[in-house]
Amino acid sequence: MLSEEFLEQELLKALPKDRNTDPAGQSLANLIAGISSKKVPVNSFFRVWILGSLQARVAFGYLAYWLRSRFSGAEVKRRLKSEAHLAAALQLFGTMGYLRGAVMKVGQMLANLPEVVPEEFAEVLSALHFEAPPMHYSLVREVFLDEFGREPEELFASFDQQAFAAASLGQVHRARLLSGEEVAVKIQYPGIARTIKNDLRTLRLLLQPLCLTKDWEDTIAKLADIERMLLLETDYTKEADHCRRARAVFSAEDRVVVPEIYNGLSSKRVLTSEYLPGCHINEYLQSSPDQAERDHFTTLLTIATYRLYYRLHWLPADPHPGNFIFMEDGRLGLIDFGCTLVLDEEEWRDSNAAIQAALDRDILALNQAIASACRFNHPDDMEPDHLEVIRQGFYWFMEPWQQEGLFDFGDKAFFLRGIENVIEAARKRYTRSVPMTIWSNRFTFGGRAFCYKLQGRCEFRNIFLRESAWREQDES
Repeated sequence: MLSEEFLEQELLKALPKDRNTDPAGQSLANLIAGISSKKVPVNSFFRVWILGSLQARVAFGYLAYWLRSRFSGAEVKRRLKSEAHLAAALQLFGTMGYLRGAVMKVGQMLANLPEVVPEEFAEVLSALHFEAPPMHYSLVREVFLDEFGREPEELFASFDQQAFAAASLGQVHRARLLSGEEVAVKIQYPGIARTIKNDLRTLRLLLQPLCLTKDWEDTIAKLADIERMLLLETDYTKEADHCRRARAVFSAEDRVVVPEIYNGLSSKRVLTSEYLPGCHINEYLQSSPDQAERDHFTTLLTIATYRLYYRLHWLPADPHPGNFIFMEDGRLGLIDFGCTLVLDEEEWRDSNAAIQAALDRDILALNQAIASACRFNHPDDMEPDHLEVIRQGFYWFMEPWQQEGLFDFGDKAFFLRGIENVIEAARKRYTRSVPMTIWSNRFTFGGRAFCYKLQGRCEFRNIFLRESAWREQDES
């Protein structure tokens, strides 16, 4: 097991002295190489110790910045602050990349909040979406022997030993089938399900002092749902089923592609799928696409998410950049369905009741829907300010649905209004809600953060009206 001293040394070596001479590139590469051969730690105490040490190091770094900048000019202060942000981000990246699992999910969510976290954080932590430290090939071979009783070289005509993408729960290798097709093979990190259980158990213990508060039951319910969804992501057989069902709802004319799954080469911890050539959003934006191209992919993303919502009653609850492929022929690839919330009948009914109330501008019905979502029997049971803050957030959510013509998701003022509402609700502790809201909020903010970064526009209302027609067919 990797010692705390070794991890600290690797992190310290990774910190750049000057952002102009090494803007995270080589430092990240060295950091990844230093920890890739180590297994994910599963011991609860050790994981908590690492996180506690990380907090202390980050705090010390910012203290050092404050002391150094007290008597500096504006330009020097700006540079020192940028270096402090970058140093903290690299430490977060290294620790989260090592611990993986639920801890790394937090880093991915931070990276997906432009205009909220410092630019240096978003830049470095965005690598957690698909450039996290990969596990050594010897560990990959171990997973294959456990799942199939054979090594990768025996199952494939060729198998790249170097992963081309790595994230919180697993990494992906390119391979070629014996029949010649090129495929992507996702392999789960050993012990990752155990780390999720241990992290959530530790979090419950840390939150135990809140057990006497009125929201304790709500907190426990949410933590249980988070654990359920994260563990669901470790079941690749379920993800394979989701991929097959999602693939069936798109045609060639939709220009949205879900890769084909190869059942004989897939298991609970290995998923083999069709390889989709293309790039992720950062590389795509480096090509300086024009507004028409950006709008095109924003339209495809909107069609894809609402097709899944209205036809399958799904919320793709992990819409981070690593799950979307920009293909050269103009198609959009969807490649990860591990974190998919399948709405039950009650959730589906309540979700659409709130949407319809907002569309109809029925304030009484909307207030009741909000009260129910916040686990109150009636709006009168809520404090007026509580009801108003949540209602304003829902109005923000519904704004694209109401506007005719193009809606601009690149509008900074619009995006920040949503973020500010969430911050206000958290500051006032208006967080009581049914567990589904965790995933609906992640679905909404993740998707809108993606479109904000893309600076894209689409005729959102027209797409909604077209896709929601399937709801009326289902109900009839």
